[in-house]
Amino acid sequence: MESWQVVRDRILLYVRAMDLPPFKGLELALDALKQSEASSIEEAMDALESCIVKQKIDLGVRNAKGEHISSVPPMTRGTMVSKNFDRTPWLTALNKFILRWARNLFGPSRSR
Repeated sequence: MESWQVVRDRILLYVRAMDLPPFKGLELALDALKQSEASSIEEAMDALESCIVKQKIDLGVRNAKGEHISSVPPMTRGTMVSKNFDRTPWLTALNKFILRWARNLFGPSRSR
């Protein structure tokens, strides 16, 4: 895919996620693409941000009274510890199948 198509798609996806009226969103995307000349995603996103600020669209999260709501508690980003993955899922599935089959065939085990 051409680079300008990637830039266009990224801008349109971002504007779509903003949930603006259709023509307002398209006008905003068009202004951003014209400003950046669709040269790179970074420049286009910077142009989009300046268009949002210029048109005073980004008002943040507001409550029903129109007052700004900040994140409480503040959002923090951290690392996630990965889970140990089963490296032989086919063997685990086969083992479970055989145990289930044996239990259905011979009844529950009497290991007391």
